[in-house]
Amino acid sequence: MITPYLVFGGECKEAMDFYRSVFSSDEPKVMNYGDYMPEGSQTPPELLRTWIMHGEMVICGTNVWFADEAVPVSRGNNIRITAKVSTGKEAAAIFDALCVDGKVTLPATETFYSVFHAAVTDRFGVNWNVVAEEAPKAGFESS
Repeated sequence: MITPYLVFGGECKEAMDFYRSVFSSDEPKVMNYGDYMPEGSQTPPELLRTWIMHGEMVICGTNVWFADEAVPVSRGNNIRITAKVSTGKEAAAIFDALCVDGKVTLPATETFYSVFHAAVTDRFGVNWNVVAEEAPKAGFESS
């Protein structure tokens, strides 16, 4: 099993709220740094008290982990998450929501395997593919 793990530098709660609204996910499980300190650890700096030490949320049937890191986090292109949903309509709605303040990297297109495939880097720097499981129209020919 592979669990996607998204790490942020203080924006984790905002990101989880955003993804929860985009994917209509249930309430995530969240533990802040201020709620747990292992024995022998020092109290976290005030800044970290409200940051998320560990969060979990199910997105399109996959458990995704989240956290804020105290060390600097750079936004990169080292992870891409594919959200597979049933219909093109559902895929388009998710894609449109992820595009808000994001950057489209692959405009929505019909492929030989799907009525909808698109990609976007969202406002948090996370790269998403959005794909519908709905088959393309009969007679689709790739170019």
